[in-house]
Amino acid sequence: MENEKKRNLEKIAETKKALESATAKKEVTVGNIRAIKEQISSREEQIGLIEQDMELIDVEMQDIIGAKENLESKLLQLQQEYAAMLYSASKYSGKLNKLSFLFSSSSFNELLMRYKYLQQYTENRKAQVVQMKKVAALLRERQTNLEGKRSDKKRLITAKVVEAKNLEQLKTKQTEMVGELSKKEKDLRKEIEATKRSVTKLDNLIANIVAREIAKKNKERELKQDKEAKLAKTNPTRKKNKPIMDLDAEETNLGRSFGASRARLPWPVQRGFISDRFGVKEHPVLHGVLINNNGIDIQAPSNATVRAVYNGVVKDITEIPGLGKVVTVQHGDYFTVYANLNQVFTSVGQKISAKETIGTAGISGGATEINFQIWHNTERLNPESWLVPR
Repeated sequence: MENEKKRNLEKIAETKKALESATAKKEVTVGNIRAIKEQISSREEQIGLIEQDMELIDVEMQDIIGAKENLESKLLQLQQEYAAMLYSASKYSGKLNKLSFLFSSSSFNELLMRYKYLQQYTENRKAQVVQMKKVAALLRERQTNLEGKRSDKKRLITAKVVEAKNLEQLKTKQTEMVGELSKKEKDLRKEIEATKRSVTKLDNLIANIVAREIAKKNKERELKQDKEAKLAKTNPTRKKNKPIMDLDAEETNLGRSFGASRARLPWPVQRGFISDRFGVKEHPVLHGVLINNNGIDIQAPSNATVRAVYNGVVKDITEIPGLGKVVTVQHGDYFTVYANLNQVFTSVGQKISAKETIGTAGISGGATEINFQIWHNTERLNPESWLVPR
């Protein structure tokens, strides 16, 4: 839970920087709205984590109080037993001393028995004292733990109040920003239509790249079959073209390796947060307007470096109006797409390694942002589930 809270605080810090940058520009954009929405979500999550932490502390405090009460009862019992032992010893010592107790034995065997009794009695008294000291020490430890937990809870209550106040301020600011941006509804609708056209172009581009690679592999297989048939002096046996990649051993291994990397891929930018998630959802400003994302949008610091998430081969570099430069990298039968790049530092056909720089992030919706997609053959996947959790 502490690690989760730490990651969440880092996310809050990232969105806060984005908002501060937007405030400095004194211009409300869709990117700003997404940033504040993400920060509100992170603040709400942080409050939820604090509440869970407080519940756990309450449980721990009850456990400590129960253990403390048991130790107090045990210590009282030991003290009473020890007092009874001392009282018995004082009564005995008033009548007989140890020597007379031993030599008043009627036989040698009885003398040995009395000697062992005295020895065990002395050892028992010593053990009782040691036991009482141990219980008392444990009792002090439990008391210290209890006081520590009470301090932790007090600190969490203060933190929750601060977070709740920040959350309320953010929601007020969000309402103001949405209200201001709503006045530009006509411009926003034009922007949405332009974005849809750009997304359609990107969608078609990737689909064509995948189809091209499939056709290329089918052609390579046919040529191989023709060559084998010629050597064997037989007619070539044509196999039906496959709708998926017909990969060689190296490409197959790369695809399998990529497929096994779910939730372990590095982020395409070192710092940043998801500003728009995969799939269909309502527009952040215009009610009733649905928008679709075939990948995820990631807001990042200005001039952020964009890097490959896995080893692969650059298959295409193109530019789409509204989405900047687009780089497509193949990883066996998987493809990763990096859109809205301002600069590209790689070339088609180049082999690229995980975390190797491919370009820099561009501007979209008034914020530094990239669109990141993952395809498996012709299937679009949710990239968020493939990246290392932040």
